[in-house]
Amino acid sequence: MELEANVFDIWVFRRAGAEVQYLLLHTSQLKADRHFNSGRFWQIPSGVVREGETMLAALERSLAGFGIDASAIWAAEHGYTIYNRRFGTTQIIHVFAAEARHGEVRLDPEEHSESRWCSFDEALSRVTYRGLKDGLRSTREFITGREPPRELQLR
Repeated sequence: MELEANVFDIWVFRRAGAEVQYLLLHTSQLKADRHFNSGRFWQIPSGVVREGETMLAALERSLAGFGIDASAIWAAEHGYTIYNRRFGTTQIIHVFAAEARHGEVRLDPEEHSESRWCSFDEALSRVTYRGLKDGLRSTREFITGREPPRELQLR
């Protein structure tokens, strides 16, 4: 079995006054049928670091694919391991947070059918997987629940 350590999740958030909203993406039915026994779920932007690419470049590339312009990106002080049935690998997933400037989110209809900005409680209730829930909690604690530590900021 292959182990991949070049995988990441990005909790994208925006501030609306005192409120913080987190971006969720709903899997398309096509993606669900192809890879997940027709099960649809809420997820967040994610990706892999390509050979010779820096983590920051990979994060920026992934965000750009959704039309997201981040004003800052942080390490969210969390990581987790999963077996990814879509790719048949075990993955160590590193969690990051990105503060988005306001704008429209672009979706690939083969991957996602809708996006939604949610409060912390709504995002926590919509995501199914423990790694996403724990990553959101870490993002809230280290990044959005206080002034983000400068030492965790990548950009």
